[in-house]
Amino acid sequence: MTQKSNVVLLVPGIFDRGRSMHRMQAALQGEGFSAHYIHLRYNSAWYGVKYLSRQLEERVSEFVQPGHTFALVGFSMGGIISRHFMQARGGLPQVHKYISIATPHRGSLWANLLPYPGGRQLKIGSPLLAELNSGLEQLQTTDPVSIWTRYDATILPHSSALLPLGAHYEVPVKLHRWAALDTRVIQLVTRELQQSMER
Repeated sequence: MTQKSNVVLLVPGIFDRGRSMHRMQAALQGEGFSAHYIHLRYNSAWYGVKYLSRQLEERVSEFVQPGHTFALVGFSMGGIISRHFMQARGGLPQVHKYISIATPHRGSLWANLLPYPGGRQLKIGSPLLAELNSGLEQLQTTDPVSIWTRYDATILPHSSALLPLGAHYEVPVKLHRWAALDTRVIQLVTRELQQSMER
């Protein structure tokens, strides 16, 4: 029998050292959540998504007690790392809430500029994304939420940031790197996490 914890793990995007999620972390802590930024090496994705999701798997036990579930919030590539942890590494039963922010669930044209493993895995039609999306229905147990902006020049096409299940919200943030810092996005994430604790 598992019990929900108030732990929230924040997984940042590519080339991100946590600056994009520090404001969200502080806001969640102010609301009583035990929010932790997960720094992954090397977050250029040079060694690929699988390498990074293994690190996430290893870090979970540092913050989550056995028999408890937690919430997972992924920004940009962090949303894909989170999905790989849940869907390919058996982490799904540990997660009661999954929120993605500006995440390329079906890939991005921008990834064509990254000629190394992580870039190839984030391309439209990559085998890794095809595998994750073939098992998309598994995420239903996490009451998933996807947040996106039509002004995002990094996630192309913009529709790639919408999961075809769960709730999704469009927030008109002007730049991709601002998405997780935006007050409206932080308020949405906070509300969704609070509601997940009440269910």
